[in-house]
Amino acid sequence: MNTKHQGQRPALTVLVGLMLLSHPLALTGCRTASSMGMPVSASMNYLLKDAEEVREATGKRAGVATELAKATLQPHEVEAGDVLVIEPNDFNSPVQIPSDHTVQQDGTIDLGSYGTMQVAGLSVAEIRDRVQQVVFHKETTKHQSRVGLASHSGPLAAPDPDSMSVAVRLISKERGLVYVMGEVNAPGSYPLTGSETALDAIIAAGGLSAKANEHKIILTRPQTAGKPRIVLPVGYQRIVQVGDVSTNYQLQPGDRIYVPSMTLWEDIKLSAGRNK
Repeated sequence: MNTKHQGQRPALTVLVGLMLLSHPLALTGCRTASSMGMPVSASMNYLLKDAEEVREATGKRAGVATELAKATLQPHEVEAGDVLVIEPNDFNSPVQIPSDHTVQQDGTIDLGSYGTMQVAGLSVAEIRDRVQQVVFHKETTKHQSRVGLASHSGPLAAPDPDSMSVAVRLISKERGLVYVMGEVNAPGSYPLTGSETALDAIIAAGGLSAKANEHKIILTRPQTAGKPRIVLPVGYQRIVQVGDVSTNYQLQPGDRIYVPSMTLWEDIKLSAGRNK
């Protein structure tokens, strides 16, 4: 039997007990061991060492859109699973196109008599222009055929381009998600419309849990190969208490917000600092 370890265990127990007794909040009975960040389960959420290093080195990042300086996001590029509505602008238009279109896995939509069209990777405006080109070409070809068949009965009026214009709307899109993970009450993915901030996402995820370390919240933004990683610190208390929105960043599709757990040591140090 290892007597060295036997002697260490009582000492460790005494040390932890003294720490708890010296902790102001422990004496009041206001917080449980779990809410104080004690390692009572294996579900603790910690920052990786490299995430911590990047977070500390980054600080507030210039040029990143925030609550009071929001940027216009790039137009959504249509992808498989998106749903489009395509309708003629003119009620009396000769154009007959099925209204609802779900973008197929190969990136196409079916325009009925006008054929299929590749739309994946295009914006809504680009799709509208291409549909109008296809429709105008098809209707012009039809008109020329009628002219040839009915030439003996006099000239036929040329098709009016305005009557063949179409409107394209995106009513459902697969992308535009942000992810909120760690010590929040409802972790998961949340839809993004383009104007939400880090605080909006945390609120949507049910707010911070009792074990959250609100001082080490990070927002990470995926980057293509070769670009430097973006790990942004989110100053939660400064955002909600004093209105400092310099770290309340505007979100982009694919952003991740991670809220780590508060450890006992961090809790004690922060409480000691507040009581000085």
